[in-house]
Amino acid sequence: DDLGPRKKLVVMRPLAATVLAACVGEAFRLDAPASRGVAAARHKTPGRLARRAAGEKNNNQSNNKWALGETINEFSERIESVKTAVVGGLAASVAATPVDLVVHAGNLPQAEFDLDQLSLMGALFGVVFRYAVREDANPQLRQGVVGAFALTRALAAVRVSPTCTFAPLTCGAPLSYLDWAMCWQLGTGVLESGLAFYAASVAIDYCVDRSWLKRFPS
Repeated sequence: DDLGPRKKLVVMRPLAATVLAACVGEAFRLDAPASRGVAAARHKTPGRLARRAAGEKNNNQSNNKWALGETINEFSERIESVKTAVVGGLAASVAATPVDLVVHAGNLPQAEFDLDQLSLMGALFGVVFRYAVREDANPQLRQGVVGAFALTRALAAVRVSPTCTFAPLTCGAPLSYLDWAMCWQLGTGVLESGLAFYAASVAIDYCVDRSWLKRFPS
C-alpha cells in the first residue's frame, strides 16, 4: 500500500506477463490432441486408405516368388526340371550325332567334343523350354525357344576365315561378309543345332504326354 500507482504497475507487469504466458501454453497443450486427431482423420481419407491398400497389395505380390503363390512346390518342381534336363541333353546329343560325325569325319575328337557340349546345351535347353512353354499350346512359343538356341549355337561356332579384312569385315564371295567356308560353318551349325534342339523339344513333349514329366504350371 506504500507503493505509488506507477510502482505498482511496474511490479504487476512481469507477473501479468507470466500468467498470460502460462495460459497460452496451457491452451496450446490442450489443443494439441485435437489437432493430432484432425490430422489423423485427414490422413485416413478414403483416397489415402485406397492407395495404402494398393501399396500393401503390390508389396505382397512383389514378395511372392511365383504368381501362383502357395500352389508351387519348389522341391518337386526342381526334380521335374532335373528330369527334363536329362531328357533334353540325351535327345539333343543323340539327334545331332549323325550330322556331327559327317561334318567332322576327319576329326573325331572334335566331333566328340561337340557332342559333349551339345548334351550340356540340350540339358539347359530342356530347363528353359519347360519354364518358357509351361502349359501353353502356342506353337510359336516352342519354335521361338528352339530357334533361339539353334541360332545362338550356330553363330557362335562360325570361325572367321584368315583372308577376311577388318573394319568393315569383308571375307569375299558369296556374301562379302561371309565367304563360302563361313557359310558352310553356319549352315551345318544351324542344321545340327536345329535338329538337336527340335528333337529335345519333341522328346520332352513326348514324355509329358505320357506323364513321365510334368510341365511347369501356367
